[in-house]
Amino acid sequence: MTLNTTPNSQGIDTIRVIGNYANTLKMVERMGLSVEVPNKNSPISQTVTNLLKIEEYDPNKTRYKKEKFRPYVEVVKLSKGKSVSNYMIITKNIPLLFDHALKHKVKKDNFCLITFTGLHQPNKIIKSEATKLMKLFLKRKTYKLQSIDIAIDHQSKEPINKEGLKLFKERLEPLSKHGVTMPPNKATSYYVNQIEHFRVSRILYYDKYLKAKQQKEKISTAWKHWKRLEITLTFDVMSKDNRGFIDYLKLIELNEILSLFKDIYNKAKIKKFSHDYLEYQLSSFIDNRFMNNRESKEQFNSLEALERYKISHFRRYVLIL
Repeated sequence: MTLNTTPNSQGIDTIRVIGNYANTLKMVERMGLSVEVPNKNSPISQTVTNLLKIEEYDPNKTRYKKEKFRPYVEVVKLSKGKSVSNYMIITKNIPLLFDHALKHKVKKDNFCLITFTGLHQPNKIIKSEATKLMKLFLKRKTYKLQSIDIAIDHQSKEPINKEGLKLFKERLEPLSKHGVTMPPNKATSYYVNQIEHFRVSRILYYDKYLKAKQQKEKISTAWKHWKRLEITLTFDVMSKDNRGFIDYLKLIELNEILSLFKDIYNKAKIKKFSHDYLEYQLSSFIDNRFMNNRESKEQFNSLEALERYKISHFRRYVLIL
C-alpha cells in the first residue's frame, strides 16, 4: 500500500456539529438518501462502537446516571464504498444534547450530534460525492460546531506502551500536567484528556499501523512504524457566536491555534510537517472550484488530486503559519 498523502501531513479527520434532528431527516430525504441503524457487519460498526463508548462516559457521574440514558446511533451512507468517510453518523440521547435542549427550552430529543469522520486517511481515497453532501450540512449556520479533530501521521520506531508513558507525559508538559492515560485493554495509545486550554480538549497519540491491522485492513509492513497524533478542538455550542463550521474557518483564530500545534508536534518529536493537505481540505470545504476536472471531482483524498491543487492558481484558503 502506498500512502496517498505525503508523510507528516496534517489534516482534519473528524468534524462534529449539533443540529435539529427533524430538519436533518428532511435534508437527508431531499438528498434521496435514507437513515439506517448500522448492523454488526457494517464497515462502520467498529467506529460506531467506539463512539458509543465515548458518549456513555459521564464525567459528572451524578446528573445523568448510566441507566437513565442509552446513546442511540443512526447512519446515512453518502457515497459508495466501505470507508467510514462515506458515512454520516447521527447520535441521539446523550448528555451534551440534553444540555443543548435545556438551553433552548425544547424536548431533549430535539437535537442530534452529527459526526463526519475518516476525513484524513492517507491509505484511502475519499469520494468527492461524499464531501459534497457533507458540505450541505457544514455550511448551515444552524448546525453548531461542537468539535474538530486534526491529525498528523508520521513514522516512529518508539513503541507505545507503559514504559513510554512517562516519557510522553514529560515531553508534552505543561499540557500533560494533569496526566496521561492508557486504555485498560492494552491498546497502544496515549490519552491526554484534561488540558487547561480554552480550545484544545484532548490529545491522542496511537499506533495507526496496529489499528489498521486490528481492523483487518490490507497494509504493507513498510508502514509498521506508522503513528498518529490527534488534537481535538472543542467549541461552545451554546454561544451565539457559534455560526457553524464554515464560518469558523474564516476566522483568524484557526491560524493561531494551528501555530500552537507546531509546538505540540515538536514536543511529540514530530520535527517536520506539511500543511498542504490541510489547506486543500479547507479550500474545498469553502469553495471547490479548483476541482475543475473529472479526476479531481471523483477523488478527494489522493496524491494526484493534492498535487493538482498545489500547482493550481486557485487558493481559497491560505494558512498563515
